[in-house]
Amino acid sequence: MRPRRLVSDVAAATAAGWLGVCALVYWRTFGPFPGTARDLRRLTPADFALSYEELQVRTADGLRLLTWLLPGARRAVVVVSGGYRGHISDVLGIAAALNRAGFPVVAYGWRGTPGSDHAPHTLGALEQRDLEAVIDAVEVRLGHLPVALLGYSMGGAVSLSVAAEDLRVSAVCTDSAFADPVDLLMERARRRLPLPGAVMVPVMTALAGRTGARLHDFSPISRVGRIAPRPLLLIHGGADASVPVEHARRLFAAAGDPKELCVLPGVPHVGAYFADRAGYVERVLDFFDRSLPG
Repeated sequence: MRPRRLVSDVAAATAAGWLGVCALVYWRTFGPFPGTARDLRRLTPADFALSYEELQVRTADGLRLLTWLLPGARRAVVVVSGGYRGHISDVLGIAAALNRAGFPVVAYGWRGTPGSDHAPHTLGALEQRDLEAVIDAVEVRLGHLPVALLGYSMGGAVSLSVAAEDLRVSAVCTDSAFADPVDLLMERARRRLPLPGAVMVPVMTALAGRTGARLHDFSPISRVGRIAPRPLLLIHGGADASVPVEHARRLFAAAGDPKELCVLPGVPHVGAYFADRAGYVERVLDFFDRSLPG
């Protein structure tokens, strides 16, 4: 085989392999989440002996979201956002605790998750529309109550971005939120694959653009400063391998006052609640008690 032909074949094989790896990572990050038996066994608030109703929520791009309202007597409502591709029932533990403390609490499922309409997952870029639609529905149902946001992982990142633009939000608490989705993809590519993230992430973000999502326009760290002077609490596990604790430190540095950062040594990704349920609930309730009227 001629040297030029050999070089050409090697280059073509390398390019094909690179594109294949990029496509695989893209599909695992943004593709449909495979259904499991757990989808059919998800809990409801009734399993926690809590009364609830379903809110009618439809996003700006026409998607119906499964949404539960747990009524409460306090004159402020907490909207809880779960993690990436999570079930609505994943946040019922903390939702029940907040509701028993008197707060009306709203939990909802992201687009593309069981109970909500099918749609691509976009790592928070389009999921911002989901939280915006939920806040709109809360206002229709409960009136002009102060709104607090509690978000986990991607739900925390979305909560930061939405709160920066929506003055109906009076306080924000996040757990394991990332500072920027593109940075997170770069970090994960460097840890898991033999190819540098800088040559993979642009392809994945371009592929994500086919869904209408623009990851570069979704950057919580560029917006978090606009939450002030509304209170902000950032919780993060010191042993988080999915979203390194440096993300929380960057967000804290970029945020305005009043702000609090709670780093829990040895705690993994979104593991703070499970590491010490009573202490976690006390910390979050104390923050909302200090931050919200009534």
